[in-house]
Amino acid sequence: MCNQPNFARWTVKYSDNLQKVAQSHPDLFEQFQNGFFSIQRTNKSFSKQPIDLVLEQTINADAARRLTGIIQFTNSISARQRWALSHDIRSTVISSVYKNLNLQKEQDVTAELSNHNMKNNSKQLKQFINTFDQFINPFSAEIPQDLLLNISSGKAASEKVEKFLLNIEKDGDIRRQTFITECKEDGNRFEKSIKKVPLENFSVDYVKKTKTKVGGKVQEVRIQRDLFGRMLGISIDHKVDMSKILSYPITPVPLSMCHFEGGICKTQKSALMKSLEKGVQHDPPSHVDVLVIDGFFMLHTMKNVPKTFGSISKKMLQMMTQIKATRYDVIFDQYFSPSIKDYERSRRHESSQLEFNITGPDQVRPSDFTKELKNIHFKQSLVEFFTTHWATDEMIPFIDNNQIFINFRQCHSFTVINNKVMSEIHEDLSCSEHEEADTKIVYHVCNIDAQANFVIRCSDTDIAAIMLGNMHHLKNNDSRVWILTGTGNKQRYVDLNAIYEQLGPSLCRSLPAFHAMTGCDFNPALFKKGKQKPFNILKKNEEYQQAFHRFGTLDFVGDVDEEERVFNIIQKFICDVYNVPGIIDVDAARLQLFINTYMVSDINEEFNRKNLRNFDASNLPPCKSELWQQFRRASYIASLWNNASMKMINIFSPENNGWTLQDGKYDFHWFDGDQLPGFVSESLEEQSGKLFSFLILFVSLYFF
Repeated sequence: MCNQPNFARWTVKYSDNLQKVAQSHPDLFEQFQNGFFSIQRTNKSFSKQPIDLVLEQTINADAARRLTGIIQFTNSISARQRWALSHDIRSTVISSVYKNLNLQKEQDVTAELSNHNMKNNSKQLKQFINTFDQFINPFSAEIPQDLLLNISSGKAASEKVEKFLLNIEKDGDIRRQTFITECKEDGNRFEKSIKKVPLENFSVDYVKKTKTKVGGKVQEVRIQRDLFGRMLGISIDHKVDMSKILSYPITPVPLSMCHFEGGICKTQKSALMKSLEKGVQHDPPSHVDVLVIDGFFMLHTMKNVPKTFGSISKKMLQMMTQIKATRYDVIFDQYFSPSIKDYERSRRHESSQLEFNITGPDQVRPSDFTKELKNIHFKQSLVEFFTTHWATDEMIPFIDNNQIFINFRQCHSFTVINNKVMSEIHEDLSCSEHEEADTKIVYHVCNIDAQANFVIRCSDTDIAAIMLGNMHHLKNNDSRVWILTGTGNKQRYVDLNAIYEQLGPSLCRSLPAFHAMTGCDFNPALFKKGKQKPFNILKKNEEYQQAFHRFGTLDFVGDVDEEERVFNIIQKFICDVYNVPGIIDVDAARLQLFINTYMVSDINEEFNRKNLRNFDASNLPPCKSELWQQFRRASYIASLWNNASMKMINIFSPENNGWTLQDGKYDFHWFDGDQLPGFVSESLEEQSGKLFSFLILFVSLYFF
């Protein structure tokens, strides 16, 4: 226990009082010598209890006021005195009544041998052993004896952390002695504040170092971006071909799509939804046949979360059935590993923490329910509990005459027949290959034969883009689909059929690939380009729409010529997004934008080298090798979204499609080939050894 000033202060005083108890309270000292520190209420030698705890469990409990005193009910001195006089008598009478009626609990020596306790003890032992298997076994002979290891991560502590943890007891004793000495010298020192000690535990090694900020930007990133301007100055002085330089990534990560530390650029996906809704009349449905719900979205919107899992399960059904419908489909994400969602989960601080088991409806939930919804194991256990609990007859009043479907690893249905809950597994709606609830929702909508009014309850723009891209897969052409988005008083219906009719099949079918290319949860967005402007460009150009249609199709991936043809069209699209019309090559667009920034109005005008210092390379489009990886990632994502209506969704592997597998997780692969051109260093070495040394030092210092 560290940095607890009150404990630190009063424990010293308490310890000093105990050391002097023989002189200050000789009778109490004699009782302590006789073992009156605690009270033994059973025959077990190891089961003594502190005196105050025994008081609460016996006298206070028998007096019908467990764990409470008199402050709660009166401020009257007379009433408190009467209570003090009668309290002992009252508890004695009650205890006597319990004893005469044989209501007092006697010691049961066989309690530990009951089947329930034996099973529970064995289960806990297995969980304890499995924890070592899951993390690191500190008793293993293979563990290095000269390192201090973190059991949960297996990582060795740094020298600073190791020194702090191994010397914490000695350092604490030194501070205690210092505090005692100061109190002897100064009578007022005891009440003064105690300075907290900086904690240097394992978490210190995992904290991201904050870079120095200048003008709201990280200094290191600004220097990285300055390299582009410095390169121009070098090319002017030494006649280096700038077009060749700008065809290389230059920086370790593309500043047009992510931050220097590797965090990808994000964009407001809701801007795409606004563009889709623009100019469309959205009338709510006259009735709802099938309500399809994003399960985890609904859990996150749950307010006043009940204390037990059984009550949470009931409230979940109550929330689902607030909108009148004939059938309710609640859909949950699955969790694959490795997954292209690994980065997004780390950004949301989701993780596979310790296992979590829900044993029954009476089990009390964790105090911070929202925090636990970031624990993947907790979410999996919760959905599995819903599947089990909804099949019990206890849920009859909540299911009523409705038909409930839940899709997690399999699709289960629940109906009430003859006053019993009937559960059934539907293999035709089970889509175990789908990881995201987004594609599962589209799969459900597209695989119901009957004509129906579908309402999708969610808050994600992804679902709108995926559903519009799969409207032509609806089994019944007379079916209509709405999205119910927002919460509370801001709920509204979005008529996807009306959007589909206004935009047309070609534009709608291009939306999944377009959304993936311009930034989604799995792919970075273009810095400050958003969704609205690229969508307006796409909307006006049939060639771009047809190019996005090809993304992720089976006959497209692997066809080198076709991939190159489509990629060239996408290059032209990106050039339009960056306001470089008439150019069809992103490397040429980078050069043109760079020239536009530093073009002089007079050929005799002296070049101002100061302007180079603040050039922001994030305003340039990605180079061709960077865009190619973005293109491959978008194509892979589009293959998942375009096949959302199919049971088998995974056609390709993320590896070699914009991701690499590192430490069991998928990480972004930003570009192939060299980061910097080799001829630059050769040219600089020939012409200026000092300048070359500066450049190499600069690059190694800030890049590596």
